[in-house]
Amino acid sequence: MAKQLNIRSDEAHRLAHAISERTGQPVVEVVVSALREFGSKLPPVEDMTPTQRADYEALRELARQAAQHKRPGATSDHSDMYDAYGLPV
Repeated sequence: MAKQLNIRSDEAHRLAHAISERTGQPVVEVVVSALREFGSKLPPVEDMTPTQRADYEALRELARQAAQHKRPGATSDHSDMYDAYGLPV
């Protein structure tokens, strides 16, 4: 029997179903494909030295701590600061 994964996110549900409809793939295949692609972009853990691994984990912990202080609605989208050609306004 296949293991089950439950994701309680309206956005994830909406995105997965929208991509499924556009591609004709089942939702589960859309999610698996997205996870594979995301995983392929991560640095290979086994190729890190112990020092690199410790630094990597320390940075990830800092990112987790910083994420807790994010203001609601805050994004990294700064498109309002640039014109249609990507130049500062």
